[in-house]
Amino acid sequence: MREQPLNSETAHAMLAELPVFAPDAALWPRIRAAHASRTRARHPRRWIAIGAAAAAVVAAILVLPRSAPETVFVEGQRESQTLEREWQALLPATSRASADLARLHIIDTALQSAYDRGAQADELQPLWRQRNEALRGLILNTRTDTVTRI
Repeated sequence: MREQPLNSETAHAMLAELPVFAPDAALWPRIRAAHASRTRARHPRRWIAIGAAAAAVVAAILVLPRSAPETVFVEGQRESQTLEREWQALLPATSRASADLARLHIIDTALQSAYDRGAQADELQPLWRQRNEALRGLILNTRTDTVTRI
């Protein structure tokens, strides 16, 4: 037998054939109680999962080693910033062309390259040391040039 497409008249006829009855008066309270018990049952699992995730994060923070060279590396950066500000304060921007300045540019390029490839502190620390030495040389040369000009 071939099924015919369902249209509104056919649907109404099929629905009219269904039995009509009044549901039990206690049906809605039972539905609400079942829903509430399922909701209460889910909450402890959610809190247990959140607690476990928090414990994992705390454990990872406490267990994972911290590297001591990182603080030396940061100090190298701070020293470099201080030296650069001191050097820039000594002379105008137009007279900053020298071999020492070219060396500083090469070191800066090497530092940027190291950061780009995700270098560790043991590779970065010598570069920061070289940069600080180059800045000290620029400061010394600038002070010497200033004294010579007088």
